[in-house]
Amino acid sequence: MKLKLASTSLRLLTGFLLTGFLRIWTVAYLCEEGYDCDKIVRPKLKYYNPSTPGWKAINDRRFKQLASSISDEDDKYSFYSLLIHSAVTSQNFTEFGWALTKAPQGVVDKLKHRLQEGLKRRAAETGDTNDRASFFIPDEEQNDEIVEELLPLHEAWSGVKLIPYVSYGLRVYRGNISLDMHIDRPDTHVISSILHVDHGEHDEPWPIVIEDFLGNTNEIFLESGDMLFYESSKCMHGRPTKYFGDYYTSLFTHYSPVENWDHVYEASYAHIPEEYGVPQKLDEGDDTVAALFPDGTIVVEPSCDNSYCGLKNSIKWHSPAPGYGKTLSANGKVTELEGIPSETAFSDPSHTYKRREIYIEAFDWDEF
Repeated sequence: MKLKLASTSLRLLTGFLLTGFLRIWTVAYLCEEGYDCDKIVRPKLKYYNPSTPGWKAINDRRFKQLASSISDEDDKYSFYSLLIHSAVTSQNFTEFGWALTKAPQGVVDKLKHRLQEGLKRRAAETGDTNDRASFFIPDEEQNDEIVEELLPLHEAWSGVKLIPYVSYGLRVYRGNISLDMHIDRPDTHVISSILHVDHGEHDEPWPIVIEDFLGNTNEIFLESGDMLFYESSKCMHGRPTKYFGDYYTSLFTHYSPVENWDHVYEASYAHIPEEYGVPQKLDEGDDTVAALFPDGTIVVEPSCDNSYCGLKNSIKWHSPAPGYGKTLSANGKVTELEGIPSETAFSDPSHTYKRREIYIEAFDWDEF
């Protein structure tokens, strides 16, 4: 009996593998023969989240780019999951996906002090006045305090209860550097911020570039003390233009929702098309879709300046940001953050301790 079951199982497995191989081979053959493979390799998605025309337009284009990409299959699979999460399976928590505000001055002051001390130490260690290498100025204890202190601001902006994941930095960029456009990891980097600490006095502007839910590409020029909220696993962002300057320093902070978030980011895998590795042929003369090469969370469009085509029609936003407790976002919309601590509370030595005490009481760390 056992031998018969084993034989039956082997036949079923062989049949399954053979059927799968023939299906993939057939699809590849039809594509090579000029059939329209768009319906075969594109994921079967009937909606976008949010459902704005602009968000649909940029994601329609990017799915077509990805389907036609000749990149490594592993890279395509990974980026399909990220793009489906970004475009479809993850809800949007805010209207536009980004907002500019002022960080609490007490937090900015202690970070600027840390920056200046770190720059002095770096100069003493290297002894090189022309040092152009980027580096970190770490302080895990201070970062742990800040990720807790800034929690109510991120919750007020996103409208959802959050779990702090990390504040990392200070990251100090120097010299000839750019950051490719990318989407952040969807499990922990959901509601995020970039707190710009400071940059060199004579530095050229270096904007953070972010796509929003209206389909716009925004170039945001931050000054010391500005803080950019953004939905980092939904909105494509980066600094694709080259930075030329003395130093550019920021702190990066990330949170994820408390409720059932693992089910949300895992859902994207179910929508990846089975023949994701088969390149789709673009229509002849289609000049609206540039070649795209995914690499992990990063995408590169080599045919466009700075390897990103969205800069052709960008909207530029310049500091100053609204004051503490106010945000500026797309269409020039200014909004008040509700239920947040007063700005003076961040200069109170007991403030961090109180926040940590409340946080530990509210969440059981063993569950995360």
